[in-house]
Amino acid sequence: MKAGGLGLRSFKGRPKLSEEVASQLRQLIQGGNLRPGAQLPTENAMIEQFGVSRTVVREAIAALSADGLVNSRQGRGVFVADDLTRQPFRLGDSELNEHDHILQIMELRLSLEVESAGLAAQRRTLQDLREIEDAFERMVEAQSRGQEAAEQDFAFHLRIAEATQNTYIAKFIRYLGPFIIPRPARRRVTGKERQDYLDGLTREHAKIRDAIADQDEAAASEAMRTHLSRGLALNRSLLQS
Repeated sequence: MKAGGLGLRSFKGRPKLSEEVASQLRQLIQGGNLRPGAQLPTENAMIEQFGVSRTVVREAIAALSADGLVNSRQGRGVFVADDLTRQPFRLGDSELNEHDHILQIMELRLSLEVESAGLAAQRRTLQDLREIEDAFERMVEAQSRGQEAAEQDFAFHLRIAEATQNTYIAKFIRYLGPFIIPRPARRRVTGKERQDYLDGLTREHAKIRDAIADQDEAAASEAMRTHLSRGLALNRSLLQS
């Protein structure tokens, strides 16, 4: 198969070449131009067509392989995966702008953490409760010093996920990492509004903590829903302004 037959464009002089090469190949695969089982152009053909180095091509292929889109067959070349539905979960989809990415992350958290708070209330141990309280105090302390406290906020939510005693929930929250805590509200709200915002966060987190301590499943879920829904609404308002 000739690379030129696929209409590939040269990327000479552009930054992040391997990402752009991978992006164009990904579009061809997902658009059906390269069907499951089809062989990709040879390494030399892609070097010539894209006008990039061998290293760039190999990095692009490695990225596609990590996404489950292609696989290498020793001595034969690189082929489109037979089953394109089996792709790893990843955040930071390049097709989403910052606005949509933040809002969709918040919606993802709503779908997961409301139930998690209820499970934590049912199953938490005294050790879990101590760790949740410690994370809460660290968050309040950081906010009192004027910090964004996103890391401490994440730690609070992670401790709740761990209190569910569900390994997959805890691992998923840990995988998502601190950047699931939205930044626009923390950075764009200033002055008295900022203090009101931080005070509101403290009250919301305290209600979640208290409901889990009381082992009140319904109250814990509702407190988490209120907290995340408020965050979603505020960030939506700020991102649209």
